Amino acid sequence: MRAAEPHRATPSPAVLACYNAVPNVLWSLLSLVPLVVFCYQHVTRPWLYGFGALSLLAYAWPTAWLRHLQLSAKPALYRKLLVPALNHLTQHGTLVNRLLRHRYPQYQYLPPRANLAKVMRTTYHMERFHWMILVYFLLTTGYAVALGHWGWAGALTLLNVGYNLYPIWLQQYLRLRLRQLPRSG
Repeated sequence: MRAAEPHRATPSPAVLACYNAVPNVLWSLLSLVPLVVFCYQHVTRPWLYGFGALSLLAYAWPTAWLRHLQLSAKPALYRKLLVPALNHLTQHGTLVNRLLRHRYPQYQYLPPRANLAKVMRTTYHMERFHWMILVYFLLTTGYAVALGHWGWAGALTLLNVGYNLYPIWLQQYLRLRLRQLPRSG
């Protein structure tokens, strides 16, 4: 018989990764599978490669550009657009954190203030990722329109808003909220 492992006060990095992977995988499957199906059925390889190359450029955008693309300097507009509601169903979101705290009561996503700079950098990383995918969706949607595939164009547009535009706004909203936290030494 194996001795029982002692109960951990906080989750291991592997456990955190698993919990946070679930919403990522779910949202990615729901949004990217239709995109892949459309691309496989309708987009020729040169266009596919070109869209990919152009989209990758968005990942290299400097932080200053992202600040310029900020929807609003005040959280109120994001709340009107229901952006905070999205945070319930994302990685490090309300649901994931609630499940983690149920199993690990001492768990907190934002422990010391020193980690705020890391979290801020992560929001820029996530925003760049979603801008990159948003550009790919836009190019693919334009291709669908050019081919007269209006149903696909509509579906890709809706998926783009849900999978990319709202997550971009969520990252912007989170940064505004992080800036409102009191600074301590």
